[in-house]
Amino acid sequence: MVHTKKLHLLQKKLESEYYSYRQGSISEQEYCSRAKPIDKEIDKLEMATLQDRLVLKAISSLHFQMQEH
Repeated sequence: MVHTKKLHLLQKKLESEYYSYRQGSISEQEYCSRAKPIDKEIDKLEMATLQDRLVLKAISSLHFQMQEH
């Protein structure tokens, strides 16, 4: 849950930067330099969220296998 909250905040931040670019407040180069670290952090959080889900799925699967035996 922590990952999704932070992910949402980063996505909003990225949208804000894009909005600034589209409004002409910042240049394309400035937008790209601001967006790159945000994108990297989003990628990390998405991977962490996916890994958490895979771990939970594996644990759940093992739990059900143990109940069957």
